[in-house]
Amino acid sequence: MSAVIEQTFETPAGKYLVDPYEDWARAEGAPVHTGAAFDLLTLETRDWARFGARGAMCHLDGRCDFLTIFLLEVAPGARTAPQRHLYEEICLVLAGHGSTEIETGDGGKRTIEWGPGSLFAAPMNATYRHACASGQPARIACVNDLRYLLNLYRNEKFLFDNPLSFPERGPGEAVRDLAALPVAASEHPNESVAALALAEGSIGADVVELASGVYGEARRQMFGSLAFGVAGEGMTLSFADEDDPRGRVDWRRGTVFAPVGLSFHQHFNIGAGPARFLRVEFGSAVFPILRPRKRAYGDTSVYASGNAVVDHARESPDARRDWLEALRKAGVASRMP
Repeated sequence: MSAVIEQTFETPAGKYLVDPYEDWARAEGAPVHTGAAFDLLTLETRDWARFGARGAMCHLDGRCDFLTIFLLEVAPGARTAPQRHLYEEICLVLAGHGSTEIETGDGGKRTIEWGPGSLFAAPMNATYRHACASGQPARIACVNDLRYLLNLYRNEKFLFDNPLSFPERGPGEAVRDLAALPVAASEHPNESVAALALAEGSIGADVVELASGVYGEARRQMFGSLAFGVAGEGMTLSFADEDDPRGRVDWRRGTVFAPVGLSFHQHFNIGAGPARFLRVEFGSAVFPILRPRKRAYGDTSVYASGNAVVDHARESPDARRDWLEALRKAGVASRMP
């Protein structure tokens, strides 16, 4: 038996450059924030009927065409409305303690307990709701691929009212505290990494750590990503080419920014302790999907055009000067050669 799903987005005659996701976002009634970076701990939220909680959408200037961020604020003792959707999502807890109740299509149930720094994911199209158990509101940054899927299918009912289950995705998965997650040395100088793929998903989440007094090389990134400050203090420089002006974002826990695709990015530790950030991209270590993501996760048989590195010998002297000045203000000594 075949099912017929009616199209829920109509394209007016003669209209071009239609973006169904943007149209949907405006109709939701929640704030839509745009900018280069946000402090998610203080960003304005308002009542969002879909979730039965306060929330906002975060559309960063450097975002890719695949991922978006929903910021949810759950009041003490409150729960969100039940959710079920056909897009993938990973959730980073910014503040507060609580739990997420998950029920899969086969009737299986699980509860994930979380607190500041937790990262978790419910299986795709499972029913779930978040509950705040602390005396302060819980803030959760939810990264999902709704932008891509809504623009692809242009059908809200298909994504939010679909009975299909995915038992192979398991009961959900969580990391209790990203700040304490073990990391290992990577192929990139001065950067230690832990690669995550929660709930058998295709949204990749890599924890990157820079030790105090060091910074990494500038590397070109083919597709845009999202970067969340987890611990410590850092700064990231972005530029299109070696001779171009540098854009700068200073980050700490609660900060989110979006390194732009097809640009170079260089991450620096400017604090006294280790600096960690969470890098989120479309394509995970288990399911990389895109050619550059396969290459990034070690598949050397894949040719990914545009890959490039500016090593320390060729980097801009202005970058090191600005970094050294930030270290001086923090009272930290450089450990770079």
